[in-house]
Amino acid sequence: MLLKDLIQIPVLQNARLVAGADGLNRSVSSVHMMESPNNILKPNELLLTTDYAIKNHPETLDTLVSNMAHAGCAGLAIKTMRFLEEIPPSVIEKASHLQFPLLELPFNNSLGEVLNGALSSILQNKTAELSYALDTHHTFFNLILNGEGLTEIVDKLAQLISSPVVILGSKLELISLSSTVKPNIHLLNKWISQAAKQQLSPGVYPIIHALPSDGACYVILQPIPAPQRPGYIIAFSNEGDIRKLHALALEQAANVLAFELLKAQAVKDRARRFKIEFFTELVQGEMASEQEIIHRGKQYGLFPAESMLCVLCGRDGDEGTSAGQDHGEAERRARENDQLYHSLTKEFGKLGIPYVLFTLKDKCIALLSAKELLGSSAEGKLRLSHQLMGISERLSGQEDMSLSYGISAPINKLADIPTAYKQSLDAYRLGRVHNKQRFVHYYHTKAFTDLLKLIPRDDLQEFLQETFETWSSIDESEQREWRKTLRVYYDNQCHIGETAKELYIHRNTVLYRLNRIEQQTGLQVRNPADSLRIRIALIIKDDLVI
Repeated sequence: MLLKDLIQIPVLQNARLVAGADGLNRSVSSVHMMESPNNILKPNELLLTTDYAIKNHPETLDTLVSNMAHAGCAGLAIKTMRFLEEIPPSVIEKASHLQFPLLELPFNNSLGEVLNGALSSILQNKTAELSYALDTHHTFFNLILNGEGLTEIVDKLAQLISSPVVILGSKLELISLSSTVKPNIHLLNKWISQAAKQQLSPGVYPIIHALPSDGACYVILQPIPAPQRPGYIIAFSNEGDIRKLHALALEQAANVLAFELLKAQAVKDRARRFKIEFFTELVQGEMASEQEIIHRGKQYGLFPAESMLCVLCGRDGDEGTSAGQDHGEAERRARENDQLYHSLTKEFGKLGIPYVLFTLKDKCIALLSAKELLGSSAEGKLRLSHQLMGISERLSGQEDMSLSYGISAPINKLADIPTAYKQSLDAYRLGRVHNKQRFVHYYHTKAFTDLLKLIPRDDLQEFLQETFETWSSIDESEQREWRKTLRVYYDNQCHIGETAKELYIHRNTVLYRLNRIEQQTGLQVRNPADSLRIRIALIIKDDLVI
């Protein structure tokens, strides 16, 4: 209950406010009579006194007023004409400076009457608030029980507080708004741009540069305590303070909306899980025919197209981070994956072409129309790369999200989606092997060195050691000469004359080196099995620099 309302009760109607008019909006939760100036001071408490305890030391009243103001008390009511003729001017000045309400009680009402009247009024007010909160909760909850949803709850709240209401998500994205009392969208966007730069908590926020024609100067913000995807209730107002009953209505609506949003999220999660299971079965080749894929995929938006691309998207820095995660880390990653899915849904929607988006583990996979994306010109791949990098740039600026892409070759049948998925994954992994970030890689048939790069480095090192194990006693300069001779020899299809010509040496020198290699190492350079092993080892040694 506010002090300005409490002083309207009969026993306080004749009380005189001598200082602190600006503090009448203080909340009063209890009333107490002062027995000693050393009373324990409590926030939101109205203190009544006759000043008997300090009648011989009126100067201590200044200190009492300061202490009460700093303790957050509601106010001080003094009964004069008994032990104190009048309130000292210094006390009035102090209370005015601190904007602390100071009341002078009339002589004809005892402190007991004032105390009983004030406590009775506070109790009635609390009872009315609890009753209102309970009725409001029942009103909202009955809407849910009757099958109504988010829109009906928002409209009912707008009616209760006679104000436009908007529901925003955790990123201040629009979820719903009242239709019966429509908000000013221009004003909402103005406040969102202002709120995005600050930490939000429950309360009243002024709308900077709001005009009288906008219809409101303040925003009342009430968080929605949903565990996974919290949000906010936004109500517009022309008052800088929130009314108690309106605050109760907002709190009850927030509790019910948390349940409704949680239910809606559970439905979405279930649908997403079925969608993930469908795509997993699809890329694992567990669907026998094109017709089965079409029949099962149509509920997820999967479309037969003349030509399609598979685009795999992942966050930079995600590789190798899934193992050994604790529960908190796993939940954080799940939220990030969910955020990536929703962000890409919006971004691919802006391309203006048919698409369907799936998730698999920590990656998002989009199937898009290749004909519309690439066109018939040679610049199609470059244009698509620019579009995808534009998405990366926007999400990096908005959500600190760094993305990379692997893109398959075009396919003509839905049954080829498993192949396209593998190609996009191979293209993506190839970029990761080269330690790239924010890249767009198209699939192409791999060179032999690209295939070798997919083998763990430790295994390649072991292969080298086994191949050149017998070379360890040979001088390093002679080893380099041997490797060069063997590479040129194999590149020239084991032709001695061509090898000698390219090395600018006599053909007998080539024969001498080859014979010496065979004698010193035990390898038969002309034997198909040994020659294949040597050629692979040379590629690993020289091209991969291991």
